[in-house]
Amino acid sequence: MKKAMRDLGVSSLGCFSHMIQLVVHDGLLSQRSVGDALTSGRKIIGHFKHSPLATSRLETVQTGLGMPVKRLIQDVPTRWNSTFYMTASLLEQKSAISLYAADHQLPATLTASDWTLLEKINTLLAPFEEIKKQISFATSTTSEVIPSVIVLKRLLAKQTTEDSGIKTMKATLLAAMGTRFQTVEAEPLYSVSTILDPRYKDRYFTSAESSKLARSALSQEVEKNEESSLQTTTTEAADPAS
Repeated sequence: MKKAMRDLGVSSLGCFSHMIQLVVHDGLLSQRSVGDALTSGRKIIGHFKHSPLATSRLETVQTGLGMPVKRLIQDVPTRWNSTFYMTASLLEQKSAISLYAADHQLPATLTASDWTLLEKINTLLAPFEEIKKQISFATSTTSEVIPSVIVLKRLLAKQTTEDSGIKTMKATLLAAMGTRFQTVEAEPLYSVSTILDPRYKDRYFTSAESSKLARSALSQEVEKNEESSLQTTTTEAADPAS
């Protein structure tokens, strides 16, 4: 794909979704307590995935609790949002898993603090998943990248009483966003499309300098288009066949 863009002489950009994947990957590996809770969750899910009998028993528990019969979702390393859905799946089935564990042995145990941690991880990853869905639509444009990056940074920079237990993860996510998207506002393909989008204009640029650079890049694009149009008009006027 990159070679095709180069051969066509068309400017290209890296995959925004992949960059988000790298950011979240850094965050998930940054805090041992987070990794331990996720590992325990994976072991529990693996227990049911590899045992039809255990799955059948869990379904019986779910039915007895009046819950919909659902399979637990296992995450995969190459898709960060699968970890978001895994934590959501575990939290949804918390009552069923706890009741199952009262009568049957599981390969790992989730303590009360682990459950609280999983809930906080899920809440922290939710904005990333929402933005991933937004930029995955067929109608999505490059104008959505800068606002998405700025919104995520603002959310991560905001300190709350709920940060206990995930402070390191949250700080790592913020640092990774700063590193991975350090030059996003300086990239003309992003800045020009953002400033031209009536939903955003220049409201999401983090400094007057960034806004100024975006306006300058836009002016250059307008000038290039005007020169191109003038050359085309001149060529057509000089060609008797036209």
